[in-house]
Amino acid sequence: MTLDELKAERERVLARRNSLVARVTVGDRTVQYDLTQANQVLADLDRRIALAEGKGRRRRILTVASKGL
Repeated sequence: MTLDELKAERERVLARRNSLVARVTVGDRTVQYDLTQANQVLADLDRRIALAEGKGRRRRILTVASKGL
C-alpha cells in the first residue's frame, strides 16, 4: 500500500472506531464491547505509516561499565 492509501485507511478505521458504541443497555441488560481490536489495527497502521515516512522507531542504546569492584 502507498502512504496515501495507508493514511486513508487509518482515517476510515478511526471514524469506524469512533462511531462504535462501547456499551449498550436494553431494558435491564447491559453489554460492554471491547474496542481493543480497533485500537490494535490503528497502532499497526500508525507503525506502517511511520515506516513508510522513514521515521521508524527510535532506538537508544545505553552502555554500562563497571570496574568489577
